[in-house]
Amino acid sequence: MRALFHFCFPLGLFLWLSPAPAARPAPEEFIAPLQTTSAPTHLKSEGSSGQVRTIRDKLTGKQALQAGTAKTAITAAIKQRVPGCHMIRYKGGFGWVVTGAAHYPAIDNPVTIRRTRQEARFKAFLDARTRLADCLRNLTPEAQQRITQSLETDDAIQLALINLATNEQERQQQVLKILARGFVAYSSEEDTASHTIYVNLVTTPKTATRLTRPASTAMETVALKEGLRQLLAEVEGRLIPPAGNRLIVVNSTGELALVGYAVNLIGVHPESAIQEKLRADAEKIATAHAIEALAGLIAGDDATWITGLDSASQAEVQADASGYSEEESSVRRFAQIRELTMSGIKTDAALQALREGHPSPEIVIKQFMGEDNVAVAVVYTPAVKKREPPPRPSVPKPVVTSPSPAPESTPIVSEPAPATPPSTTPKSTPVSPPSTAPEPVPASSPTIAKPASDLAPTMPKPADSKPTPADIR
Repeated sequence: MRALFHFCFPLGLFLWLSPAPAARPAPEEFIAPLQTTSAPTHLKSEGSSGQVRTIRDKLTGKQALQAGTAKTAITAAIKQRVPGCHMIRYKGGFGWVVTGAAHYPAIDNPVTIRRTRQEARFKAFLDARTRLADCLRNLTPEAQQRITQSLETDDAIQLALINLATNEQERQQQVLKILARGFVAYSSEEDTASHTIYVNLVTTPKTATRLTRPASTAMETVALKEGLRQLLAEVEGRLIPPAGNRLIVVNSTGELALVGYAVNLIGVHPESAIQEKLRADAEKIATAHAIEALAGLIAGDDATWITGLDSASQAEVQADASGYSEEESSVRRFAQIRELTMSGIKTDAALQALREGHPSPEIVIKQFMGEDNVAVAVVYTPAVKKREPPPRPSVPKPVVTSPSPAPESTPIVSEPAPATPPSTTPKSTPVSPPSTAPEPVPASSPTIAKPASDLAPTMPKPADSKPTPADIR
């Protein structure tokens, strides 16, 4: 695993955002219920904890729901159950709540209805994701400019724009993409009477600077636990295609996690013994597909593992990658990070042991058993040594001796005395240890990482914030 350290230095040069975890957690903005429920969907009628009113927002010139807290404004937007994008305003912030919807037919066949419900759940997620991007892209140029100016006050956004944009138009486009891809999957609910599934996403400047998706199979986050918590919530909520993978990275520390996931339907049989066997078989199939997806992520070969799926599943996997272009700056930059990352772990012994059916401590298999399907996530967290800020040795000032008397006509040239040699022990910048408790998602905007010129390789210390099996829910 020694080779993994060599990619830590260039990691800070290429990623979309360069956030660094704050020393102290900031007051939470809201907590996504999808991250706290154990059910595939979340349907709860929550009452408003304050007054909500509709205003004409000065930032966009469009209507917005204004409330005292983000949770109250989000709840008011979700209660409308109208597919679309709703701007919210609350004390100290703003954002958007977008609702996606998908219908499934009423079918008597229990196996078919299970398949169509799962397909509808994933389609509703894609619908919400597309609506959010369209909502921000369709704002007036004046509104886009005002939003850009508002977000440019964040240090992480500023650095991202320096790396990705060369003119004002590109700056506005990148700001909107960061917002559109910095969402949190908030909740999922099903209306059985109308055979409709709704998925609700929320994005704010704070969520976008704590967790963003610079490429279709990538997440960049300020803390590994935050990225894993969000991804596992999407897997548990079945907001996923039949199989897929994600690379999660923390730019400020060099930590990463690789996740392969899959969901498989459970057959139906009246005899309990056979039904249990069908459930066990579905679990094995989902686990095998998740492992293959993880192996494909590491090998950089998606074509191989996807061929093991049926044509309908392959179409859903391709749909999950939609919305990204290979020509995008964030996609190109993250491709370099992926290449550096994979080169160090393709031959890792832990992966070989996993393929042989003997998972190592670095790999955790998480199963989410539902009534009609089972979802599996295989999480691999390599033992990457954390990167810390480089030492800044003190530079002594030269000591100049007093010149000897000389005739007025002779120029005086003094020679400095030998400089005091620097201390052999450089001063190290203290690094606050990360909290062992999961931070709420999302929280406040993080502090900015050091410029690339300050990211010289240093002697690393063992990682102390790597998620343990208990942390991966």
